[in-house]
Amino acid sequence: MNSYEKFHLKEVINASGKMTILGVSKVSEAVLAAQRFGGEHFFEMSELSVQTGAFLANLLKVEDAQIVSSASAGIAQSVAALIGKGS
Repeated sequence: MNSYEKFHLKEVINASGKMTILGVSKVSEAVLAAQRFGGEHFFEMSELSVQTGAFLANLLKVEDAQIVSSASAGIAQSVAALIGKGS
């Protein structure tokens, strides 16, 4: 049974592009594979956060980077960093 059947949902055709109300967007096969790998293995989350941040920082050629769950979370962390000035 799929989610449409289980929760009595109607299928939607997205003709508008990225929209939060429609789940934003589909993910690529590479993302699905990474999600599957992550779901089948254990990681120390603080170390994963540090290492993925370092990987992205190197890729973007910036001092540091942090993955967050949403734009509002990123904004909140950025404001907190400015207020705390690195403390």
